Amino acid sequence: MSVITRYLRLFNPLLAFRDFRDVWEQDTPHRGRNLLMAGAATCAIFSAMAIMGRSQMAAPPVPEITWITQYDAERSDKEIIAENIENQREKEELFALRDAQRAEMRRTYEVIGNATGVDTSDAKAEGEAERAEYERKLAKARAEAVARYGTIDPETGAIIMPTAPEGAGDGN
Repeated sequence: MSVITRYLRLFNPLLAFRDFRDVWEQDTPHRGRNLLMAGAATCAIFSAMAIMGRSQMAAPPVPEITWITQYDAERSDKEIIAENIENQREKEELFALRDAQRAEMRRTYEVIGNATGVDTSDAKAEGEAERAEYERKLAKARAEAVARYGTIDPETGAIIMPTAPEGAGDGN
């Protein structure tokens, strides 16, 4: 007898239904109460699974939105550049914080996987490959944007214009 046949013999829904029907047809004084208790227990178990199945990790706080109503028309280019550099630093700090949070979540999942006997090495390798591919595409997109639009030196605030490719503007 195969394992599947034994399994189906033990957990056959048709046999379970027949057993239920046989018990239900017996005239007992507590039949309705027992049915309600069984239904309540089933609902409680499934409700608990649904509630506890949600993530127990706290979501990152919702960022505060600062609406810019207007800029001072008298700002100099140096003030604008300094403000842009400061905003870029804040953005990079926020990205670093989010990266740290994601790394902590990955470590948590790995610890849980190891504690429960789940092999996490394949998922970890796949995630690292996806992150490396994302970083490669991001670096390429940044390089293309700098080549096309130029950039600002974050230390001095000097505008660095893009260089024209060789042969451009020659008329050839």
